[in-house]
Amino acid sequence: MNFDVVRLGFRLVLLSGLLVLAAAAQEEPKTFFLPKSPTAAAYILNRLSNKELVAAPRSEFVYVALLQRKGLERKYRLEALQGLAGIRHTDPLTELIGGIGEVDKKGEDFEPVLRELAAILLQSKAADLSAKRGALARVVANGQLALSRQIGYAALLTADGSADQAWAEAESDSAKLTDLLLSIPLLRDTGLRGALYSKVEPLLHKREPAEVRRAAVTAIVAMPGHELETFKTLAALVKSGTERAAAVASLQRIPRKMWPKDEAESLLESLIAYLQSVPVEQRTEAEASSAFQFATDLSALLPAEKARALGKTLRAIGVRVFTVRTIPEQMLFDKSLIVVEAGKPVEIVLINDDAMPHNIVVTAPGAVEEIGPAAEKMAPEPDALGRLYVPDSPKVLHATKMVDPGQQAKLSFTAPEEPGDYQYVCTFPGHWRRMLGTLAVVKDVEAYLASRAARPEPTMTEWKVEDLTADLPRIAGRNLESGKELFIKLACAQCHKLANEGNAYGPDLTDVFKRYNNDGAEVLRQILEPSLVISNRYVNYQFELNNGDSMLGMIVKEQGDEITVQTGPSDALIQTLKKSSIKERQAQSSSAMPIGLLYTLSKEQILDLLAYLESGGKLPTHQHGH
Repeated sequence: MNFDVVRLGFRLVLLSGLLVLAAAAQEEPKTFFLPKSPTAAAYILNRLSNKELVAAPRSEFVYVALLQRKGLERKYRLEALQGLAGIRHTDPLTELIGGIGEVDKKGEDFEPVLRELAAILLQSKAADLSAKRGALARVVANGQLALSRQIGYAALLTADGSADQAWAEAESDSAKLTDLLLSIPLLRDTGLRGALYSKVEPLLHKREPAEVRRAAVTAIVAMPGHELETFKTLAALVKSGTERAAAVASLQRIPRKMWPKDEAESLLESLIAYLQSVPVEQRTEAEASSAFQFATDLSALLPAEKARALGKTLRAIGVRVFTVRTIPEQMLFDKSLIVVEAGKPVEIVLINDDAMPHNIVVTAPGAVEEIGPAAEKMAPEPDALGRLYVPDSPKVLHATKMVDPGQQAKLSFTAPEEPGDYQYVCTFPGHWRRMLGTLAVVKDVEAYLASRAARPEPTMTEWKVEDLTADLPRIAGRNLESGKELFIKLACAQCHKLANEGNAYGPDLTDVFKRYNNDGAEVLRQILEPSLVISNRYVNYQFELNNGDSMLGMIVKEQGDEITVQTGPSDALIQTLKKSSIKERQAQSSSAMPIGLLYTLSKEQILDLLAYLESGGKLPTHQHGH
């Protein structure tokens, strides 16, 4: 056989496919050619941009590419699962588990895709996961990447509603136990996480194997209800220099309101001693910068004079490095304030712990209200620096690229010479109202921090209905103006109408209390658990059209041979389709509303917001503060 002829033929097949796709990118395709060979088809599809892939007519190979491609929106993953299930006569969960196995083979570069698929998998019902237990066990057994095995364990624990079986099978094998421990933060059920404390805590005190103790350090802070004792145990590890990097990272995940003041000074002195021992050229590396950030945060717990002295010592050590994390599924940064000295070098490290992409854009003071909406109107095409959703504006001072789940990016710059309250924000469409903070540029950092010492820092609380039940009778006569401000600040008004405020994308909230028989606890439950009850009108559907397009939206009206769909909180995003143009539609089980909407609020603020909802958006002529 003449192998040169074979190779030439293969190249001609690939070239013909690429030429067809290039033409398809410029005009509406009527035909679409892909080789029958999966390898050859994948070769062609891999050379398409994300925009070209999304526009490609649907087929089994295209669905596989949509499921596995980095940087695509979640709706395309969901569409691909439905499409593959239809073609292969299976179900979306089977295709999802199989897809995780295929992405696992692609290596660490594809971990962002794995995290996105994990978020979909772990939202499945326990009963559905239990029916796939054998397949999930194979993900654990055969996964080449640690992350894949951890996802498998998290799904198994969710399916079982307990860790007993998985723990018994993994306890004697340090590699398996490490994967099981690192799966715990992936669990959505806080009760399931909390129940594991008695199994995980003893591992913090064992010297060997080191990888198991390190994994336990990471897992322990995912267990609610034990924050104080966990803080003290991890602080002791930091002071002894044991698993310092892992312990510091975990300590930063404990809510600040749980940090004990009596531990702060000795722990801070230990961190300063460590940082002073780090060579200057290494002080911007991950371990040192994380310790530097934690030390800076700890100083806020000290008396003003002591904090000022130790803060000055910290700032003398090196470049100001700030670590900002995303909070999973809450569309928030973990820091709302960064304070820097005018004209001095700054480095911000964005670590994306969420299951969707985020960035950080630094803007001029007061510019977010202009930059955010501008970003939402942009096409998903990178600029000259490879950045997505970063408007071309002189008010954009600095910006990272979009950071995939599980990844991080550094933003190094010199702070402006002019003092002021600059801002930093995520400009991924829809995020800018919640994911933002203040970059305070000041002449004297110590004096600024001292002036803020009396102000409590915002905290995160995983509120439950039971936490506020006793206070709900107190919502009468509260500060409705405060409630209205929170309604707008939390971006509720972006999707909901309340009297004359907001948009009619989600349910109208003007009479929400009447709909729930004036039961404040039930209204609160709908906010804290947005996917608990979704009325038929506000169910999101994934539509697959005959021309290969897809969309995710709510059904506004269905009449005769037409269906009207709204894909976002704007009348401009309403369109009418012929039913004959729809190949398939699939109802989604999760709400478009983020969980954790109230986690940044105090109890008093939540009561003000509920009072505003109860009022139907009507403010009295003379509003009195609470």
